[in-house]
Amino acid sequence: MTFRLASLGAIVLCTSLASDAIAYDDIAPAEIADQFVGALRHQRFRDAAALFAPEAAHDTAAMALTLKRIDDSVGGFSTMHPIATLPNGRTIKLEVPARKTVQFDVRKFIQVRYASTASDGTPVFYEVDLTADSKPQVLSFGLHFPAADAQSTRRANQLVSAINR
Repeated sequence: MTFRLASLGAIVLCTSLASDAIAYDDIAPAEIADQFVGALRHQRFRDAAALFAPEAAHDTAAMALTLKRIDDSVGGFSTMHPIATLPNGRTIKLEVPARKTVQFDVRKFIQVRYASTASDGTPVFYEVDLTADSKPQVLSFGLHFPAADAQSTRRANQLVSAINR
């Protein structure tokens, strides 16, 4: 009886370890998006930049600097929360890295959206595009600044200029 109990315990332990290994191989894109946003919330820009796919961010240090400039100019990373869709209305979009400078060989991607309040009290919306494979990585990080009127359009253009300097 003791031998059977020990054998059963060994089988349960091996099965448990195998299922944990499988769980770590297939990470959900939403988990990577949460890691990315968590790194931004805690101002760990180098960690956030490391989550970008190699074809998106050739230089992790430069990407980390861009993410820091976004935080310095816009703020609001600490208040980011997931949303289902972007609100209707006109926005000015800034994408990091810019699509025109990166050639993606990815056809399918998953998008996770967030909203926050910038340091000046206005809303900012974000899109995190991720690869749709078994090892998801960040393809791009898009910022949407509402531009419903002349004043908000001017503010959005100033923020984009400050980030792109």
